[in-house]
Amino acid sequence: MKIIIKKGRHYPCSIPLGLPFWVKKKGKTSRKRSFKFTGSCMFNIHDEDQWDVNKLFGFSIGNHHDTSFRFGWRPILSENLIEIVAYEYHDEFREKTMPICRVELNKWYKFSITYDNITNKSIYIVNEICFSNKVEIQRKYGWGHTLGIYFGGSKKAPQDIIIYKKRR
Repeated sequence: MKIIIKKGRHYPCSIPLGLPFWVKKKGKTSRKRSFKFTGSCMFNIHDEDQWDVNKLFGFSIGNHHDTSFRFGWRPILSENLIEIVAYEYHDEFREKTMPICRVELNKWYKFSITYDNITNKSIYIVNEICFSNKVEIQRKYGWGHTLGIYFGGSKKAPQDIIIYKKRR
């Protein structure tokens, strides 16, 4: 599926929908997708907002600014690569951005994100690269929702951004 974030927008659609689901009381909650970044993902904002994290996908427990686990991305212009990061909120506090890997343009990558409330870890996998983070949160289960693609930080897309997605 071709996803386009139009120039001057944050979302690829007018009304972003986050599908609700139940985060289990004991066990793992996971989401898997495959993505391919195009050359349109390489942009230069010409200020410190260049380092803002664009969101790829993930899920929340409650509101996404309460507790959430997401893949984020940003262009590394000097290398013509996309940096993939873990982007999390724990009990309304945004954790430090955690680098996972860098990926090439125009290649498919498998992404998997898991929250395990028994081991208190979030686990991110990009193809064969695995990253985990210790999670200490109060609300470990309940209603959550799926989180999708979002451009920014504070700035809107400086050009049309095209990303391809498929479910796994």
